[in-house]
Amino acid sequence: MSEAKPQILGLVGSPRRGLNTATLVEQALAGAAEAGAATELVYLHECSLEPCDACNGCRDSGICVKGDGMRPLYGRLEASRGLVLGTPIYFDHVSAQTKVFLDRLYPYVGPDMEKLYPAGVRAMLVGTWEAAGASQYDGVMDWLQERLAFYFGIETVAVLTAADTGTTPVWDRDDLQAEARAAGCCLLAAVK
Repeated sequence: MSEAKPQILGLVGSPRRGLNTATLVEQALAGAAEAGAATELVYLHECSLEPCDACNGCRDSGICVKGDGMRPLYGRLEASRGLVLGTPIYFDHVSAQTKVFLDRLYPYVGPDMEKLYPAGVRAMLVGTWEAAGASQYDGVMDWLQERLAFYFGIETVAVLTAADTGTTPVWDRDDLQAEARAAGCCLLAAVK
């Protein structure tokens, strides 16, 4: 009997298909797949996620009480050993789609702040922005990395950023795409 391949889930927090953020997430998944992972790509914008209502219904039931597009994502997240989470930077922070997704992970935070998210999950983060400063939004990526660790126990093994994407889009940067593929391969190694 063959061993099941680790599942790597790619989440694109951009509302635009196939552009900068999506390209890097896709390349990371391709690298993981080449190394032997089963992968899946999800565009958060297409999931019809509603914002968290702060109703605390998940405290009673253990699951979010909303019946929207987040419901099937919970199962995918729980089956995944690795995440590639990509977000463009809009108005100096993660995209609205990414923030809604993060807020909807609240059922995985126990009443006494214990971590209910499956243990051992590793992440790769992707951030893209049009501003020219290569490290201009490193603080946002640090915030995202720290929140994933604090609330869910998810260790980030790679952070890949792309600045100045309005002038030099990701699809014209072979070096950056190669770096994304290599990071996807490293993510797989971290979850085995």
